[in-house]
Amino acid sequence: MGLVGLIFELVVLVCLAAGIASNAAVVGSCDMLDLRNGSLGPWRADFNGSGCVVWDKSDDPVDWILNMARVCSMMGLILGCIFTFFAFFKQCLCPLPCGQLIMDISGIGVQISLALVWPMIRSNVCQTFGCSWGGGATALLLAQIFYFAASIFSRCMREPRYERRKERRDEHKEEEQAKKEPVEEPVEADAEEGHAAKVY
Repeated sequence: MGLVGLIFELVVLVCLAAGIASNAAVVGSCDMLDLRNGSLGPWRADFNGSGCVVWDKSDDPVDWILNMARVCSMMGLILGCIFTFFAFFKQCLCPLPCGQLIMDISGIGVQISLALVWPMIRSNVCQTFGCSWGGGATALLLAQIFYFAASIFSRCMREPRYERRKERRDEHKEEEQAKKEPVEEPVEADAEEGHAAKVY
């Protein structure tokens, strides 16, 4: 793939790093939703100016939409880390079993998981207090975009490092063998020149 493959490889690794950072911001956010009396995130909340603290989902056990968003935000982060782990090992260290397949599955899984965070705005809390999207929603959108780009371009990366090293070793061996092979002398040409000298 050459230079183009190198560019795609860098794009994938940078997008994965940015995706994990954005996903972590979603998990740690307390302003995914802006409420009349504060703000709320999947795992943290700020009610009545009490500060951004972890909220206990048992406070509202029947709000399954909010609980689903909480679980899916963390699941997205886990799948993003798995995606990054396999991509890094594949390109930089050593091959792993079913590496590309696991990358494809984790790429799809992270999109599904993060997509299931958006229904938070239809939770019981929002029905009671009224909600609007806050800054955490921007981090969620960016995480999905970064992960999507990494999933697409992961199939366009250049050959892994261990394959490139193997190719260079094979080329070096071929060059060494070519140097060791004896150079055939033009015997017939010398014989013809000698015959011509005798005639003259």
